[in-house]
Amino acid sequence: MVLYASDIMRKYTKTFRPDTTAYEAAVVMAQDHVGFLIVEDETGIRGMVTEWDYINKIISKDLNPKNVRVEEIMNSPIISITPDTPTFKVAEIMSKNGIRRLPVMEKNKLVGVVTSRDILRAFKDYMDSISDIISRFGNL
Repeated sequence: MVLYASDIMRKYTKTFRPDTTAYEAAVVMAQDHVGFLIVEDETGIRGMVTEWDYINKIISKDLNPKNVRVEEIMNSPIISITPDTPTFKVAEIMSKNGIRRLPVMEKNKLVGVVTSRDILRAFKDYMDSISDIISRFGNL
């Protein structure tokens, strides 16, 4: 059985305008329990900001997040996938590019995000099902 991005993604589609302050965005990230945000304007998805960007580009430079716009710290352009991307390909893209989150896009619209945690959960579920099958054959 092949799992696809649509099977494991989190249907988180909240986006932020480029001029949103890093502070305002961090408040929402904390409320939503996510470690990233997607930056979008009228032309589409422009970038992504992660908790590492906050540490590396704001905290370590002793900047006030109320004075920093997310467009100043976002990573752009971002790599994205489609809902029909197989999970093995998702893991390969993440590994090859050293990233932990991939926006899932359909017809230029954000429909979710796959994180490395989602990949690990899918792998664990797969291993659990294999273990169950093996244990049933062991009792024959």
